[in-house]
This record gives sequence, structure tokens and C-alpha cells, in this order.
Amino acid sequence: MYRVVTKYRDSGSARPVVERGPWHPTPEAAEYWADVLRGHGYVVNIETQFSGAMIDTHTDNHALADALASMA
Repeated sequence: MYRVVTKYRDSGSARPVVERGPWHPTPEAAEYWADVLRGHGYVVNIETQFSGAMIDTHTDNHALADALASMA
């Protein structure tokens, strides 16, 4: 399971706001929504349910990250 984590700054606060989206069954589904949010200027990452780790699916290492996360 994968979800998009969005970070942005609220105009009234010095701390960043972190919002976690719903879980998606595939990294491709999560990446689709991450791309939509990036298109609107948000900084996003994809988090895996297996490890809670943030992964960057724009690198060639996402398959390795998925395999390692499923081993945990």
C-alpha cells in the first residue's frame, strides 16, 4: 500500500503542514496522484505502508525500495 504525503507552509504558521492521503494498492496509483499535486505546486513524497519510509518513485531504485519494504 502506498500513499501521497503532501508538505506545504500555512501562511499563518512557521511550521510546515503535513497531510497524508488515502492508501493506494499500487505505486502507480499513488504516483498518479503525486503528479497531479506536483502539477499544482505541492511538494510530495510517496510513503509505503510496509515501512513507513518515504520513497522517490522517480528513481530507478523504487523496485528495490518496494522489495526491501516487503521484507520488513
